[in-house]
Amino acid sequence: MEASDLSDGSYVMIDDEPCEVRSVSMSSPGKHGSAKAKIKARGVFDEKDRHITKPGDSMMMSPDIEKKEGQIVSIDGDIAQVMDMDTYETGEMQMPDDLDVSENDTIEYWVISDRKLVKGLKS
Repeated sequence: MEASDLSDGSYVMIDDEPCEVRSVSMSSPGKHGSAKAKIKARGVFDEKDRHITKPGDSMMMSPDIEKKEGQIVSIDGDIAQVMDMDTYETGEMQMPDDLDVSENDTIEYWVISDRKLVKGLKS
C-alpha cells in the first residue's frame, strides 16, 4: 500500500518487523518535491517505537495477519503448548506476562510472518 494511504491502527513492515501504525502526518508538497508521510509505529512483537519518513507515493509492505483460536493443552512457566482449533496441530507459544491462563482455556493468537503472537483469552 502507498505510504499516504496508511492510517492509525493499520499494519506495515518497517525494518523487516511488523508494526502497528500509531500516527501518520503528511507534509504538503514543495516546489520541487512530493508530499512526505511521517509514520510513527510500534513493533508488534518487540514493542519498540519506530519513526520513518517516506514519499507519499512510495509503496510499503503490509504484513499478512492470520487470526486464529487455540486451546491450551499444557503450561510450563511462560511457555504453553497450544492446539489450533481448526487444524488440531499443536505448537509452543510464549504467554504474555499480564495474561493469566490455565489448561483448557481458549486463546486468540495471530500468525504474522510465521511468528505467533498471543492476543488474549477468547471469551
